[in-house]
Amino acid sequence: HCFVCGERGAAISCAETGCERSFHLPCAVEGECVTQFFGQHRSFCWEHRPQQAVEAVPAPHTNCVICLEPVGDSMSYHTMVCKVCTQAWFHRGCIQVGALPSPFKNGSCGPTFQACPGP
Repeated sequence: HCFVCGERGAAISCAETGCERSFHLPCAVEGECVTQFFGQHRSFCWEHRPQQAVEAVPAPHTNCVICLEPVGDSMSYHTMVCKVCTQAWFHRGCIQVGALPSPFKNGSCGPTFQACPGP
């Protein structure tokens, strides 16, 4: 059973040893889960999800560099910061959409935007 919606058929399990939470992929965002689409393709429930290791707080009136809407006053599940410059802030939903492969890049994958110049 999905720990988010309670329905049967939850095929994704938390990768944390001993955790018995499972969820549906569409329920992951509502349940504040993290699913990694790289490396070992692990998924985590809200309690065991990895956290950004950057200690940064958005300045007042900081906007998402993708949608240009406010990101709020603290880092949370719904907001992320560039770990290189610690100045570029994103909504999780915006960065996930931006990281999808572009259908116009001849099958190559990678971000379809450049949000931060990096080092």
